[in-house]
Amino acid sequence: MAVPAVNLTIDKGTTFSTSIKLKRDGAPINLTGYTLSAKMRKHYNASSYYTFTATSPSPTTGIVSVGMASSITSTIPSGRYVYDLLITYSGNTFKAVEGTIIVKGTAS
Repeated sequence: MAVPAVNLTIDKGTTFSTSIKLKRDGAPINLTGYTLSAKMRKHYNASSYYTFTATSPSPTTGIVSVGMASSITSTIPSGRYVYDLLITYSGNTFKAVEGTIIVKGTAS
């Protein structure tokens, strides 16, 4: 099954937050009991990475909130990155979303 791609943009030095709705066969995925994790890297084989917070404030809606504090985004060099969002349930881990992230510099 193809993993949906969601591309994102982060402004360096700012608090980043977005919501992603996870669906299967057009219906929201009930995330009750699931563990969520998300990381970004310069490329998929890069050893260093940046971790997002990933939570589901209302698990039955399938909505995942992904974020990163400004203290972290300020340390990320501007450029293009890849990320994925993983969900784990009953010991099985699946890639739910993947995509690219553009980290843009700021003038301030």
